[in-house]
Amino acid sequence: MSPNIVDLTNIILSILCYGFVYLFIFNALKVNYFNPIVKVFVAAYKPISKLSVFSNQLYTIGLIAVGLKFLSFQLLYSSQYEASVLIIIAFIEIIKIALNIIFFSIIGSVILSWVSPNNDHPAPELINEISDNVLNPIKKFIPSMGGLDFSPIFAFILINVIISFLQDIIRSIV
Repeated sequence: MSPNIVDLTNIILSILCYGFVYLFIFNALKVNYFNPIVKVFVAAYKPISKLSVFSNQLYTIGLIAVGLKFLSFQLLYSSQYEASVLIIIAFIEIIKIALNIIFFSIIGSVILSWVSPNNDHPAPELINEISDNVLNPIKKFIPSMGGLDFSPIFAFILINVIISFLQDIIRSIV
């Protein structure tokens, strides 16, 4: 294939992969399915859900995301690495993408709490819901002190430690 077709195919696979990672996060965190943004993702996934191999929809979405990332890697690096290595790296990359989305959702939620609290737009509601679902377990162990919520800081540290660990795994494989 020519380089332009490979690049275009890789871009399309990456966009689809991100879409499935978002859908995975929406399902894993059980966000509000009546949010118009989530409805778009669910409606796009509906025809694919009928082909599901697993009874749990979350597994199917994760498998599709890993498969799309694997196809992207296979397209770019098949001559350099074996397929088994690319599958492992694709799985790790999907986890890293999900953690980065959560990381930036928490940053967005913190900024929105300062700039525009109680906004009724679907996007800020979705960002707040994702970050709240991630931060609530941390808030059980680290309550707010003097009106300041330190749970985002601990979430940032935890996410960065996990991402660093995953990057070390990729470095050791490659």
